[in-house]
Amino acid sequence: MITLCLSKRLIERGDLRDFVAHSDVAEGTYVELTVTDTGCGMDEATRSRVFEPFFSTKFAGRGLGMAAVLGIVRGHKGAIRLTSEPGKGTTVTALLPAAGPEVGLASAPTPTVPVARPANAAVLVVDDNARVLQAVSQLVEALGYPVMTATSGREALSVFGERHAQIGCVLLDLTMPDMDGVETMQALRAVDPKARIVLSSGYSEQSVRRRVSGDGPTGFLQKPFVEDDLKAAIEEALRASGDANE
Repeated sequence: MITLCLSKRLIERGDLRDFVAHSDVAEGTYVELTVTDTGCGMDEATRSRVFEPFFSTKFAGRGLGMAAVLGIVRGHKGAIRLTSEPGKGTTVTALLPAAGPEVGLASAPTPTVPVARPANAAVLVVDDNARVLQAVSQLVEALGYPVMTATSGREALSVFGERHAQIGCVLLDLTMPDMDGVETMQALRAVDPKARIVLSSGYSEQSVRRRVSGDGPTGFLQKPFVEDDLKAAIEEALRASGDANE
């Protein structure tokens, strides 16, 4: 059985003693989300590694879930705690800063005016999650770039092999089945050593780059990201390839 609880708490520094937290976490009002299960629980060795990227106790697991959760919580300047004992289940508590009373409804965003781009500035967006692929593709189009899409590393290789002369950069998700982002990046570079690739992940840039041997990605985009982050990552990749502003 899984139980979810949501509450509002005033957090002081001493309350964060057992939490894994962003360095900028401050005292104040937080929304506390608690998820408790009645499963088999974890021993101390497992608990100590649960937020470690690519660690999993499951044969078919990729070990990315809790590491991604930690990245998201830190990205929002929050904190997270996991408590568990064998035979007694697990409780995960996340603290996220609460919005102040002055926060109102967001005004409608000003539509972005598409800007003409060079013919070889298309962006190949690669993600195995259909909703994420659609959302990111729409953002890229709103920024004025032609878009190509792929739902897997193998499909990305096929598209890139046929049309890489038109592709300014590849926006590549790290976590994909069959071929992950690092494997796909290496395969794309085998087709074109100058391929400009922006890796996207919920993990920190440091943890991702530790996985990469040889030439790393041209850029890195940490999830969750906003339109300005995406724009900056694409423009930086195009500048690196010499295609931007031509």
